[in-house]
Amino acid sequence: MKYYLEAYGCTMNQGETQMFAENLNSQGHVQVDNPEYADMAVIGTCVVISKTEERMKRRIKELSEKCSKVMVTGCLTSINNGELDVISDNIEKVVPNDISLSVCPKKGLVGVLPIASGCLGDCSYCITKIARGPLNSREPDDIKCRFEELVKSSAWEIQITCQDTASYGKDINSSLPELIHKLLEIDKEFRIRIGMMNPDTAIPIKEEIKNILNHERIYKFLHIPLQSGSEQVLKDMNRRYTPEDWIKLVKGIRQKFPDLTLSTDIIAGFPGEEEDAFDKTLEIIRDAKPDIINVTRFSPRPGTEAINKINKIHSRIKKKRSKELTELRFKISRDRNKRYVGRRMQVTILEEGKGDSLKGRTDNYKVVVLNEEDCSLIGKRVEVDIVNAKDIYLEAELIRII
Repeated sequence: MKYYLEAYGCTMNQGETQMFAENLNSQGHVQVDNPEYADMAVIGTCVVISKTEERMKRRIKELSEKCSKVMVTGCLTSINNGELDVISDNIEKVVPNDISLSVCPKKGLVGVLPIASGCLGDCSYCITKIARGPLNSREPDDIKCRFEELVKSSAWEIQITCQDTASYGKDINSSLPELIHKLLEIDKEFRIRIGMMNPDTAIPIKEEIKNILNHERIYKFLHIPLQSGSEQVLKDMNRRYTPEDWIKLVKGIRQKFPDLTLSTDIIAGFPGEEEDAFDKTLEIIRDAKPDIINVTRFSPRPGTEAINKINKIHSRIKKKRSKELTELRFKISRDRNKRYVGRRMQVTILEEGKGDSLKGRTDNYKVVVLNEEDCSLIGKRVEVDIVNAKDIYLEAELIRII
């Protein structure tokens, strides 16, 4: 059978959808690049905000009109199931937790490795918690098996991902540090990118995280959401930390790793977020200077506590705050990137860029663009001189292949 694949949303969802495809491949099915030529479509869905959910439903309807069968996975399968049945009678739902770890990965330089589903949190705005349920960690030996196969299939970068990586293992008497050390036993060349971790689960293992980051095969990169700089807003969100907790955690890690690439998340316009609360968020962001800020306007989701909160923020104000945060994000990232101009750095070339260029990553996960068209460099480690800083990437000149 020929199938067509699309995946949306977070790295976790991308990885699960890819594993679903790999399992289809192992059964003899063939992936095609156009739904017009497919017997079946597979779509990994995201419902993090209402606009995204509506987009998913529209796309499922479009695919159902082109293919005789549509396999729907991702978060949409756990909510509003009746609505999917109304869209078409040729839809089949696959709950993400039912997708097994594939051990026959496709060849590629970047591999995604979901290590758990669900989380320990209870955020008042989060529909993902409803879709994914409580923490369900995969067994370390199963993860290591998938990891080894990814490396064997030529993956250089392996992205360890779940809803909250720092909570991994708390349900199976294990932990993220234990898992990472187990993976580092593999005697191959690779880089691990550790995915998003919540502050409250990261704080108890912060020293172990620092030790892990010290390893040469771990990208100097962390994704630690702040969401708001207001203690009251964080309480209303049911986030289990204070702004001071986040600041102390981030500064402690940055003190040891000044070049750490730090990513964070901010929700603009959560109900009750007065102007002074938003100002506190801006103040913390200006001081902490995250390299990446993922800005989301608050979107009330059905079934969540936050949908019933009063003191809702007008959409015009949410848009204004989102714009201000985005402008600040690019100013900070541009200023952070300027520090690298003039440096000589090592980069792994991972893919073709736009035009006659190549893209790669430094060991602290900075994107580097080379004005080179020699695709034989993809997969190689090179030494470069950083010559220019853009908002979200660095430009470099090739010095030599390492």
